[in-house]
Amino acid sequence: MVKISLLTMKGSLPFSKDTVMTAHTGIVVLGVLWLVFWLGPAFSTFLVDPRWGHNFALPLTFITVGISYHFRMISCQLAALIAAFLMVPGLLAFWPWYIASLIAVTLLIVVLILYGIERGRETELLQPNRRLKSWLKLHLMTFAYIGLAHIPLTFFLVRWSNFESFADYLPMEHSVPITIFNAMLIILVVLAIMERFVKKVGRFEVTKVGFVWSMLMIMIPLLTVNFIFE
Repeated sequence: MVKISLLTMKGSLPFSKDTVMTAHTGIVVLGVLWLVFWLGPAFSTFLVDPRWGHNFALPLTFITVGISYHFRMISCQLAALIAAFLMVPGLLAFWPWYIASLIAVTLLIVVLILYGIERGRETELLQPNRRLKSWLKLHLMTFAYIGLAHIPLTFFLVRWSNFESFADYLPMEHSVPITIFNAMLIILVVLAIMERFVKKVGRFEVTKVGFVWSMLMIMIPLLTVNFIFE
């Protein structure tokens, strides 16, 4: 049996087990831990080869997208959508890691500023007509998650068999943990989109499945990290 329910779309940050254990929260946690990993244990790898610096921009974008879902404001979610799709040029080596990181951190700051402004208002900054507002509330985050899906899509469909074309700004990433992460990310994106509309599939709560899956995306690649530079 499938229960379909749109999640509440308010400008507040509810805190409960049900609202925390979601794919959206998992994306935030994943982004934070990914960033910590590259600022800590893996930072020496970046110093040897700065092309690995795209691992600063990507987790920042994860954080931006994840928190924007919880902020539930059109302005924040629109900025998150822009952030998600502005990853694509970096993933295709159009510009170096520091430009991608500057864009990512700027849009994260923009989202936080917008949220601070919105919290003090009775109405949202962006007030389109009623029908468009409903459409944006419903679909902005879906498109933002589709933006995140471009990480594995470009990895497998574009760069996997043609990595030399992107070597100026991106390293070869055919290692076991990175491949596993990208494959798992496809499923996480599906779960993140799905849980906004479907709360249960049989006995399984889609939100909790998404959260658990995001945690597995941290643990499983780390278990194979010894193979990262084989």
